[in-house]
Order: sequence, then C-alpha cells, then structure tokens
Amino acid sequence: MTPAESRALADVRAFASVGRIEVSPHAARRMRERNVIWEDVQCALAGAKCCRAEPSDRWRIDGLDTAGDELVAIVVLEDGVVVVTVF
Repeated sequence: MTPAESRALADVRAFASVGRIEVSPHAARRMRERNVIWEDVQCALAGAKCCRAEPSDRWRIDGLDTAGDELVAIVVLEDGVVVVTVF
C-alpha cells in the first residue's frame, strides 16, 4: 500500500467507527440488489483491511461484512465516508 492508501484506510476506519458514513443513491440501490444491509457496510469499513486508489479521487475498500463475507466498497472521502457503490 502506498502512503496515501494507508492514510485513506486509516481515515475510512476512523470515520466508519464513529458512524460518519453517507450512502449515495446508487450505492443504496446496489445494496438492495445485493442484499447488503447498513450494518454490513459499517462493519466492512470499520474493519477494512485493504485500500487501493481508484480514478476520480475514489478509494476501493475491502473488508468483511457482519457474516464474515468479503465486501468491497468504492468510497470518496469528504467530511466522512461517502459510499459510491458496493459489491
């Protein structure tokens, strides 16, 4: 991981641990389609294990949901975490 990815990962974990997560309308649709609940997103982000830079100042976050299954979120860091999509 690059230094920027390490910083982003730390920010994502910190924001998620205090509930500073916003879900975009697109991500909310994908969550419904993929049977992902809010707690899954929060769990995956708070305990995220990997972060990779994506185009357009986005980050790919890999974590585990509440059942221990892999969950990937594409996020933007603003004044918290904005979830763009999940899969």
